[in-house]
Amino acid sequence: MGTNLANTKVLLLGYTGYIGATLAKVLLEKNIQVVCPVRNKKPPKKNKNIVFVDMSQIESFLETSKVKPTTVISCIASRKGGVTDSWDVEYTLNKFFLNLCKRAGINRFILLSAICVQKPTLEFQKAKLAFETLLKNSTLEYEIIRPTAFFKSLSGQIDRVKKGKSFLVFGNGELTTCKPISARDLSEFIIAFVLRKRAENKIHLVGGPGPPISPKNQAELLFKLSKNEKKITHISPKLFLVIIYVLMPLSKISKKIQDFREFLKIAYYYATESMLFWDEKNHAYSSNKTPEFGKDTLEDYYKKILDKDIVYKELKDQKLF
Repeated sequence: MGTNLANTKVLLLGYTGYIGATLAKVLLEKNIQVVCPVRNKKPPKKNKNIVFVDMSQIESFLETSKVKPTTVISCIASRKGGVTDSWDVEYTLNKFFLNLCKRAGINRFILLSAICVQKPTLEFQKAKLAFETLLKNSTLEYEIIRPTAFFKSLSGQIDRVKKGKSFLVFGNGELTTCKPISARDLSEFIIAFVLRKRAENKIHLVGGPGPPISPKNQAELLFKLSKNEKKITHISPKLFLVIIYVLMPLSKISKKIQDFREFLKIAYYYATESMLFWDEKNHAYSSNKTPEFGKDTLEDYYKKILDKDIVYKELKDQKLF
C-alpha cells in the first residue's frame, strides 16, 4: 500500500547536481512537496511545491516551518573526488543530515550511493561505504540505491565525435561494460521508495534496460548516429599507474598532488572496472545479476543530443582528455 501524495514531503539534498535536479523535477510533476537546502544564491522559484532554504538555516527552518518533510533523499556527492573532499562530502555532510533527521523527526533516509562501492579502493568509495554503515546502524528507515553508470557519465566524448575527432578507449575498448540508466528512470526508481508505506531497509542495485555496453560499443553508436568516419584511438590504462607511481613521493608533501593522484586512481578504476553486479563467489562481474529498470536507452539519449547540434555545458564536465 502506497503513501498519500498529499502528505508526502521530501527534503532533497544535492539539488544542484545532475541527478538531484532531475529528481526534483519528477517529484514536482507528481505534486510532491520538496525542500532543498542550497549553499549559494537561491534559484528562482518556479513551482509552489518547492522551497529553497539556505544551508545555514535548514535546522531552524525544519523546527519552525509548517512544511514537515517525511523523507530525506541524499544525492550528495563529491564533485572533485579528492581525499579530504570525499570524506567531507560523502561522509561528514551526510552524517550531519542524518543527525538532523533524527532531531527533526524525519524517519526515512534514502541514500543515492554507487555500484562501484562493491570493490572499494578509492577514497570516495570508502567514504560512501562508511556512511552506508552509519545509516544501516541508525534508528531510521532506509533505502540505499546503488546505480550503475549515468548517461551523462558516458557523454564526455560526444563533442569530439561531432568535430570529427577520434573516440578514445582504454585497451581494446572492451575492458569494461555497464548498464547505464537515465536520470529520469533513476528518479522514478527512487521515488517509488518514497511512496512506499514501509521501507525495505536494504541495498538496491539498479541499471538501465538492455545488454551491457562497452566503451567500444559507445564509440560505434556515436559514429553511427553522427554519420562521421569511425576513428578510435587506443590508450593503455597502465599510463595512469606510471604517473601515480612517479607522483607518490610528492603527494606526501602536497595536498594538491595528493588529490591529483586520487583523480588518476579514479580514472584508472573506471578504465578497468565494470559498473555491474560483482559476483564475489565467481570473482567476476555479472550483467545478468544486475537489476534493470526503466525504458530510456543510451542510443536515444545520444540521438537527442546529436540532433540538437549542441554540446551541453554539463557534458564538458565529463571530459577526461
